[in-house]
Amino acid sequence: MNLSVYAQQYRQDLLQRLVPFWTEFSLDTIHGGYICVISGKGEAITFDKWIKWHGQQAWAFGKLYQLTQHDDFLRYTLQGADFLLHFGADTKDNWWEIVDCTGRGVLDASDAGAEAAAVAAWSLAHELTGEEAYADSAKKTLTKAVRRREKGLQKRTEAIFAGRQLKNIGELSALAKALTASQKLMGEKTFREKGEALLHELTKHFWEPRANIVLENVFPDGGYSDCLLGRRIHPGRVFEAFNAFYELTKVLNKRRIRQQLAQHILHLADTTWDDAYGGYFHWLDVKSLPASEPEAYYKYAWVQLEAGTALLRAYQVLQDRTLLKHWQRVNDYLWQHFRDNSKEGEWVGVLSRHGEPLFTLKATPEKNAYYSIKNLIESADLLEILIDK
Repeated sequence: MNLSVYAQQYRQDLLQRLVPFWTEFSLDTIHGGYICVISGKGEAITFDKWIKWHGQQAWAFGKLYQLTQHDDFLRYTLQGADFLLHFGADTKDNWWEIVDCTGRGVLDASDAGAEAAAVAAWSLAHELTGEEAYADSAKKTLTKAVRRREKGLQKRTEAIFAGRQLKNIGELSALAKALTASQKLMGEKTFREKGEALLHELTKHFWEPRANIVLENVFPDGGYSDCLLGRRIHPGRVFEAFNAFYELTKVLNKRRIRQQLAQHILHLADTTWDDAYGGYFHWLDVKSLPASEPEAYYKYAWVQLEAGTALLRAYQVLQDRTLLKHWQRVNDYLWQHFRDNSKEGEWVGVLSRHGEPLFTLKATPEKNAYYSIKNLIESADLLEILIDK
């Protein structure tokens, strides 16, 4: 297994095939920010703008600037970061999920995901430019987002007649990533307190001890809900969580938790792979019951990308070569099925279980350049570390 070839392939395809699509078609040169829904040919489908999308895309362009030192990528980063400064929230710091092309609010944010993505983008923008406006906004927004979420979860826990309320691990992962990104901006005490709280929630609320597995959706105060959402095993969200919490466990010296999570990644790689057609399922039922929606069997590019990075990180922790075999398997599936060889480039986002593309849009409210850029850069870096060893 020649790992250097893979690392070179990741970086080369990233810069030559994937990134040019986003720099050509996703930049809104009229109103600022980015265009969020784009056809396979580069046509704008709507000019409404998703705020979480902007935070993720700005962060991704910032990582490209760090990789290449091309000034254009810094400009693209700040285009998103500045749009968030002006239009991410209303005058009372209530965040939007969607705004129109000019930044006017359309839909309120339903969780802390948009705020967390903005914090990560602003933290990186500050690192790249030294501008204090980004640092101040990142610190203020993260503090308010955590406090507002805590109050909301407490309120839902105490509301007897509020119906079934569940929280999602994706929101927790976004906050962990935001906290890690803003570490240099936070005081050591504040960073540690927030990090300890997030790790406690991950291990005590989302970890189901009876099945020894991480769930996607749990009650606000933790615990398994025996319903369709509560029974979901979502491998992509767990791979993402491991990637988001990996650095946090290192900074906080939580070696036991990191090893426990790495062991779970190995278990997940064994149990959620589609042996018949390849690729990781979108979700499975913890009781092994049939899925209620066909989407469960779809194959998403972002899930396979997060899996590849998580498997390499888990190998760093456990030094179990089975993890490299799992990584080779998902790597081969990813490059065979998702890479788009059309002249526009980029990647296919969603496949049927059998491997056929399900739609041609390259950008949607759920898909931007974030997962591909993040994971191709991080996986290439991890492969280089393994080569050096």
